[in-house]
Amino acid sequence: MAKLKRILIVLLVVVLLAGVGVFLYFYFTQGGSPPVVGGNGLSLYLNGTKIENGGSLGLLDSGQEFTVENAEKYDVQIYSYCTQENDFALTVGEEPYTWGDFDGRNLTAGFDFARTETGFTITHYGLNDVLSRIQNGMTVKTDEFPPVPIFRMSVTAGEESLETYFYINAEVVGISLDQSAIIF
Repeated sequence: MAKLKRILIVLLVVVLLAGVGVFLYFYFTQGGSPPVVGGNGLSLYLNGTKIENGGSLGLLDSGQEFTVENAEKYDVQIYSYCTQENDFALTVGEEPYTWGDFDGRNLTAGFDFARTETGFTITHYGLNDVLSRIQNGMTVKTDEFPPVPIFRMSVTAGEESLETYFYINAEVVGISLDQSAIIF
């Protein structure tokens, strides 16, 4: 019995020393801040609202500015995202496709990004233009698509990553205003 007691005391001392060692390691190598357990230091905001990892932004208008916190260097990628609920038909050139044919494809090149002091801005000119840009300028036509997320945006900083889902409007063409009928 005494032998078992000694073994337990030795194990307890080893565990305590290991805990102190881990604390001291992070204290001296990470600027005095211990590791965040279960948290994600990378934060993303849109219009002052924090974006939860895996959440939906809904409609993303062109020119929206995102704020990135807790990361100086980060990468932004946008991918197509298809489910049964958001699949729709489209035409590229003369070929018929469905959104499912593009599922998981990197569409980042279809959007314009600009770095700001606190994050980045995303500009787009509608779904048809985004797809045309990644299809080497081919004409893209979409008749109707559901107003549910069809894109997945991934923001990655080192080991940390945050994903959010959104959709954009189709390209607006053929609208003209009769300036003689506008009354102020």
